[in-house]
Amino acid sequence: MKQNLSSLMDGELDDAASTQCIRALDADPELKAAWNEYHLIGDAIRGSALLSVDVRTEVGQALQQEPTVLAPKPKRGSASGLMRYAMAASFALAGVVGWAVWQSQPEPVPGLMAQAVSTPQGGAVQVSAEQASTRNSYLQAHRDMMAAEGLERVNLAEPVSGVAR
Repeated sequence: MKQNLSSLMDGELDDAASTQCIRALDADPELKAAWNEYHLIGDAIRGSALLSVDVRTEVGQALQQEPTVLAPKPKRGSASGLMRYAMAASFALAGVVGWAVWQSQPEPVPGLMAQAVSTPQGGAVQVSAEQASTRNSYLQAHRDMMAAEGLERVNLAEPVSGVAR
């Protein structure tokens, strides 16, 4: 019967079949629902302006029936005050870490600094006994490390022959 109903909507039934379909439509609520549904589908396919639904009034009424939730307003001063304390703590921590790193830097050893010494014409350099012992202990420590790594030892105290100055 729904096929006949669809044909009636499309205007494809003859007069006798149309009359019979309309009587069945009047008697059967299921066919009436199908009739409304078919017309709604047709309107949607054609993009009918009658399909626009305005739900503003129903939604407005439903919102008016909703209970109102009351909550205290947040204090604006407390959040900004807390932010100030957090920033101050961050700067203080950065200062403490910077100071600790600065304090942990080793102080230079007086005997290990390079010193400019003027050399006499003959090329001999006068070195004090304290400077010589400090230099020799420094060189010996580095020679031992080089030997442990498989590098060749070089005696820096002896002049290199064959090098032109």
